[in-house]
Order: sequence, then C-alpha cells, then structure tokens
Amino acid sequence: MSQETTKCGCHGAGPLVTEFLRKLGPSDDVSQHFRNARLEILKGLRAMLDEQIEGMSKPPKQGTKITVE
Repeated sequence: MSQETTKCGCHGAGPLVTEFLRKLGPSDDVSQHFRNARLEILKGLRAMLDEQIEGMSKPPKQGTKITVE
C-alpha cells in the first residue's frame, strides 16, 4: 500500500460515497425550490411576529363612557 491510500480511513471511498449520496438526493433545481420555500416561510413568520409586536406595543383602547338613565 502506498502512503497516499493510508492517509484516510476510508481508503479513497469517500468521494465515491459522496457522489452516490448526491445522486440519491434531489437535483439542484429541486433543492433551490426548497431553499426558496424555506425563505418564504421565514419571511411569513417574521411578518406574523411583527404584527404581534405592533399590536402589543399600542396602548390599550379606552372604552367610551355612556350615561345610563
């Protein structure tokens, strides 16, 4: 065995396994779609939190006094 093949415990199988796993996963186009979807979900959560913060930051509305006879 050469010293090159003994440097890594996988004995050179790492790149082959990586390529095999890459082929099992979604394509780059599909991955990009999911990245975009995740970003939109986070933006929606941010908007929802902003609305909640804004609503809680406003002073409570005072009721209207009416005279009852």
